Amino acid sequence: MTIHKITSILLCVFLLLFAISGCADADDENTLDVTASPSPSPVIDMPESNGTSDDSSSGGIDFSSALAAFAPDAAMITADGFTVTWADFFVFLFRPVASLSQTYETGIDWAEEVDAGTTLADFVIEYVTEEAISFIVIEYGAKALDISLSDNDFAKLSEDIDNLIEMYGSMEELEVSLRENGGFYSFDVFERLLKIEYTVGIIMVELYGENAESFSDDDVSEYALNNDYMMAKHILILSSEDDNDSALKEIEEIQKQLRTHINDDDFFDIFDSMMHEHSEDSGGLLSSPDGYLFQPVDMVAPFSEACAALEIGQISDIVETSYGYHIILRLPLDFDSVPIGIAGAGQSHTLRQLAAFDDFEGLSQEWRDSLNLVFSTEYSSLDLAAIFTWR
Repeated sequence: MTIHKITSILLCVFLLLFAISGCADADDENTLDVTASPSPSPVIDMPESNGTSDDSSSGGIDFSSALAAFAPDAAMITADGFTVTWADFFVFLFRPVASLSQTYETGIDWAEEVDAGTTLADFVIEYVTEEAISFIVIEYGAKALDISLSDNDFAKLSEDIDNLIEMYGSMEELEVSLRENGGFYSFDVFERLLKIEYTVGIIMVELYGENAESFSDDDVSEYALNNDYMMAKHILILSSEDDNDSALKEIEEIQKQLRTHINDDDFFDIFDSMMHEHSEDSGGLLSSPDGYLFQPVDMVAPFSEACAALEIGQISDIVETSYGYHIILRLPLDFDSVPIGIAGAGQSHTLRQLAAFDDFEGLSQEWRDSLNLVFSTEYSSLDLAAIFTWR
């Protein structure tokens, strides 16, 4: 069974993506982007700080009863002076349980095996535990590095919260959204976990600079090599059964012209000019005008294999793929480009940032390995089938 990585919070803002339905984009590296909308969750009855909200649902999970399984401040996990309370842990539980409740129509089968000897309940608890521990890891790491939120950071955080309150119309409405869409027992829980997420950005900037700009080229190059990144431009002539011969003749003529300039000092410029004149990869010219930064899995196999066989600055012979005929020019890596696999997933992290994330992942694992984790009696007694009852 594969559990997500400790630093997943760097790549996806875990709490806020499902806690609130939207917010203005953040401009600062240390400010969270909470623009994504959550997937729908069942109608729930989460308690206010005092009292409960109305609930008219006739089915689904009884989340208010689930939260009452333990005292909100009951310690679930402790490590070196840091604590995950039941109210904290419940936030991490809420998302997977809410999602599962939409899959199972009459009740979640917690005893279902998802892997040999691993029940669905086991899997969810392990997954959620790693989520919760990741926040302790950040607290521990920040202390080890002597990093904390500055007055300016607190001001930005306060401004973001004020914007949320303004968007929802009142603090009361914001708290309702936090409860119903995120499982937050109180605004205080939300604010505490939010501060930890802010701290991630602070640590990243301290270690690697804004947008990882101070992460060295040598380190990025090592990461790229270990992960098989390549960069290339190509001239593509599309082909089909009806025009295969003409497509082949066209690419052969382009190849002939390119070879007459292969030793020219301005060969890259000549290739660019011919690419823009002849290539029928209009989408690539628009989205990746400086070339594709990719891993082998991102391209059809003949393209990736041909590129891997080239030295930097070399062009390929004619390469045939299911799309047509290519002439590939292998380029030096641009560390500040966004890999197409990342861009295709809707993210804009550059290769340099990805390398920094990977380095931070290793550091985070060292922090985690240093933690003296203690799981409480309450944690050991977790029984999801008993806690999350069906109405």
